[in-house]
Amino acid sequence: MTDTAPTGKLTIETHGRREALALAGTICDLYEAVFSLPPFDGNAAEFANQRSYFPRLADRPGFRLTTARSGAEFVGFGYGHLLPADTRWWSALADPVGEEFAAETGSRTFVVVDYGVLPDWRGAGIGHRIHDELLSGSGAERATLSVQPKAVRTREVYRRWGWRKVSEKLMDPPIPAPVFEILVLEEMPGAR
Repeated sequence: MTDTAPTGKLTIETHGRREALALAGTICDLYEAVFSLPPFDGNAAEFANQRSYFPRLADRPGFRLTTARSGAEFVGFGYGHLLPADTRWWSALADPVGEEFAAETGSRTFVVVDYGVLPDWRGAGIGHRIHDELLSGSGAERATLSVQPKAVRTREVYRRWGWRKVSEKLMDPPIPAPVFEILVLEEMPGAR
């Protein structure tokens, strides 16, 4: 990993369903490049799972894909959607959250499903730019995501950006990890 990104003009763009589906192969390749490395060490089953669920996510209400590219090379991505009113996101947590906290309207909370930047491009603020663009245009009051406990540096970055841990969740099946920390961001970018 380098501390500075290669030089070149960087473009941050947000895409809706149609563009996301056209970029599906590229996004899945980026996912594999990011999550095949430590501390994640993803495997073929995880990557096949991501390739199958990504197109289905594009149909979810409030779906957004934000990408970073230098020229024609895509170097980072983030995507997610609004949590529906009948979501199970807040259920089966190790430390339950209150009913009011867990109440969803279909527009209250944006969930960041997957997010990553290629190693050679880290440390130059690209991830933060993707993060802020993805969330600021979501229309949601807050955001949530899950992160593997072994991703220590990733968790530190999220905390610097204002995310806080609210609980942990045991995953079933345990792919790519048996437990994830559930984080919340209550001050959305652009609201400051």
